[in-house]
Order: sequence, then C-alpha cells, then structure tokens
Amino acid sequence: MKKMTIEQENALRATAKRCNDELKAAMAQKPKPKFDSVSRPLLAKHYEKIKGLGVPFLLFVYTIGMINKQFREH
Repeated sequence: MKKMTIEQENALRATAKRCNDELKAAMAQKPKPKFDSVSRPLLAKHYEKIKGLGVPFLLFVYTIGMINKQFREH
C-alpha cells in the first residue's frame, strides 16, 4: 500500500470514529448482544465507505483500536 495522503488519513479516522460510536451504542443495549453478531455487520458497513481509498481492512480495524487506546501509534 502506498503512503496515504492527509485527506485519506482523515477520512479513515473519521469513518473509524463513526463506526466506533455505533459499535459502542449497539453494545450498550439491554440485553447485551454478542459482540460478533453486532460488530461484523457494522465493520463491513463502514469499511465499504473507505474501501475505494485502497485501505486494507486490518488497517481500518487497527485504527478503531487506536481510537480506543488498545494500540499505540508508532
């Protein structure tokens, strides 16, 4: 993958933030649903929006992890 431009990085982060917010809202429902049954469709839905930028799916998921402070950016 080529180096992303600032605009592409911003689009990736914005989409990841929207997906993250939707995931948290879906998991806050009562009774609590299984994570896999909620996360897979939401990740696929939001990934379709940035797929055209040439962003790998794992980078998208990694970006969501960085937003949640699960990973550090090196």
